[in-house]
Amino acid sequence: MKKFNKNLNVETLTAHVGKNPHENHGIPSPPVYRTSTILNKTMESYKSKDMRYTYGRNGTPTSDSLVNAIAAIYNAEGCVLASSGMNAITTALMSVMKAGDHILLPDCVYGSTRRFVKEEFPRLNINYDFYNPRNLIELENLINEKTKIIYLESPGTYTFEVVDIVEIVKICKKHELKSLIDNTWATAIFFNPFKYGINIVIEAITKYISGHSDIMMGVVIANGEDLIAIQRWTKNAGVYVSPDDIYMSLRGLRTLPVRLKQSSENSLALAKFLEMQDEIKSVQHPALKQHPDHGLWKKYFKGASGLFAVEFIEKITDEAINVLANKLEIFGIGSSWGGYSSLVSTMDVKGSRNVKSSYVPKGPYLRIYTGSENIKDLKNDFENGLHEMRKFISK
Repeated sequence: MKKFNKNLNVETLTAHVGKNPHENHGIPSPPVYRTSTILNKTMESYKSKDMRYTYGRNGTPTSDSLVNAIAAIYNAEGCVLASSGMNAITTALMSVMKAGDHILLPDCVYGSTRRFVKEEFPRLNINYDFYNPRNLIELENLINEKTKIIYLESPGTYTFEVVDIVEIVKICKKHELKSLIDNTWATAIFFNPFKYGINIVIEAITKYISGHSDIMMGVVIANGEDLIAIQRWTKNAGVYVSPDDIYMSLRGLRTLPVRLKQSSENSLALAKFLEMQDEIKSVQHPALKQHPDHGLWKKYFKGASGLFAVEFIEKITDEAINVLANKLEIFGIGSSWGGYSSLVSTMDVKGSRNVKSSYVPKGPYLRIYTGSENIKDLKNDFENGLHEMRKFISK
């Protein structure tokens, strides 16, 4: 495949990487190879395994197209695809951890990651602790002689804490630890963790890269020995992704910058509108100046995605939030995000916290995702929902 200048901006790379038209009859988009068996010309060739492709599960030109494209936009040596974002998380963790190891995870970590760690690590004899991402002194105090990994989410997918990446990397180097980060919120467009020394990057392709809420996929990006370890685990665990989903995700990648830009602009505009409403106590959006980690967000990120949350004042009941959400016509009620349409969902943050000093909203908490719709329509939709909620409260 064609090599591109590393100085090109990531927005340009998304439009061009992962293509091989001049080895595909001039056709820009890669073909979809659906196969398990790959035939050899001779038995000698089969025995020597000298062919580029040996078995469908181990890779095809279709999977190579997306792998090479994502590695290029992160300026990394390589990556592996996984069957979901969660599968990418477990692939990354299991590739670099073994019995007896200890890992530190932010208390704001994605709920399914928390569940995996709490339910599976004890039987694997892997120890863990959660840390407040806003207290790096506390984090360093939790490190012991068995600690191998510091795991990060920045921002946290529920409460949107932003961590000081440079300081985390310093701690990792000081104690000879590896760092893993879930970078789904920002994607490579808004933040590249490798520039700051992070070892392994995870992203849910399900979200912004695929962009259409119809695909489940993840990716783990790495360099050197970390990449080798991840490739080994992927092969041994039989991790496989449908070639049709790969093709669709590669097509989604081409429009990632423009979709993310629209989603970002919508989220900031709606967040500013919502912080002016009397019923809302705080808006957890890192791009807002009032956010406690706004300075760190400005330091590290080129933009903000469409995902944020609002905390309502305590006198607002859960029933009132139901009235608001049920009135919405444009915003769907459901999990996930990163697609073209907007969503809302409620969060039980208190039930997924282990550290006493972590931020826990006291009032009802609503997570909001803004898609590609017109911002006037999104504001009007929320205004109608708030109006219905106020009528309910006043009864």
